[in-house]
Amino acid sequence: MTSPLQQRFLTLLFLIVLLAGAGTAGYMLIEHWRFLDALYMTVHTLATVGFGETHPLSDAGRVFTIILIFAGVGLFLFILNDMVQILVEANPTAVIGLRRMKQKIAKLQGHQIVCGFGRTGQEAAAHLLQNKVPFVIVEQDPIHVKRAEEAGLLVLQGDATTDEVLQEAQIQHASGIICTLPDDTANTFIALTARAANANINIVSRAANPGAETKMKLAGAHMVISPYVICGRRMATAVTHPLVLEFLDVAMHSPGFDLRLEQIVIPAESGLIDKTLRDANIKQISGVMVLAVSKHGKLITNPSPDLSFNAGDIMIALGTEVELKNLVQLTNSQSITSPIPN
Repeated sequence: MTSPLQQRFLTLLFLIVLLAGAGTAGYMLIEHWRFLDALYMTVHTLATVGFGETHPLSDAGRVFTIILIFAGVGLFLFILNDMVQILVEANPTAVIGLRRMKQKIAKLQGHQIVCGFGRTGQEAAAHLLQNKVPFVIVEQDPIHVKRAEEAGLLVLQGDATTDEVLQEAQIQHASGIICTLPDDTANTFIALTARAANANINIVSRAANPGAETKMKLAGAHMVISPYVICGRRMATAVTHPLVLEFLDVAMHSPGFDLRLEQIVIPAESGLIDKTLRDANIKQISGVMVLAVSKHGKLITNPSPDLSFNAGDIMIALGTEVELKNLVQLTNSQSITSPIPN
């Protein structure tokens, strides 16, 4: 079975042979030349190298020669265009856009770095893109790099475990890094390298094996997620609490329902400082439901109405996009910090 590249090459070769055959046959019919003279004239004409007429041409022969020259030039341009297209498809960043993409990556601040663009990395990128969070992808596989480029994403081709590639991804200015590689050792090494390059970066890593979680956290990962554990729990919940799971799926993932979970930081200049949850009237004013509050790294779920707010507290709220924007205005926060994965 021939590859697509071989098929295109054979097609171009067929077109060249077809045009040469048509030119030879044309001279033989119009000028009544023998085969070798007609072929010689056709090759000279298609090659556009210039020639002296060894045999005088009739008016019909000259018209045919003009047509053959235009056909030859057209075929040459077609072949040149196809060769450029093959080169671009093989490695688009090496031909066009590499410098511009690197310039965009160099300007990133407070962005996320997604290491790996497999199935897990693609889902992470889609979520970041949906929530308008700036990010860059680091991927070693050329096929996955091409897929990311075709999606219009910022991507670097290279090994995410190396310092040079992470530096190129602006690790020192990033706010978070997501390690989605299927290899636990590679993810652990990325976490270790990222922590050394940026002490304040938030590291989230995928773990295939249960025993890798402890090592990844020692390496600097803030959160370690096992797809198999999450999948198993979700499947079990579908059996034990199907309505709960259905509500979460409909509320959080259905386009017809505009419900979102967000986390919002309370700034020092917020009017909520020193106010209790009861006095703030958040539900009445904004419409959102405060599900939890993080104070000094401690998560308080189902907060009491007497809980008072301090600068730096993080509210986890459930509401529509409009309601969440109302909450941002109420807290005098600059914006929603980052979406909480559903």
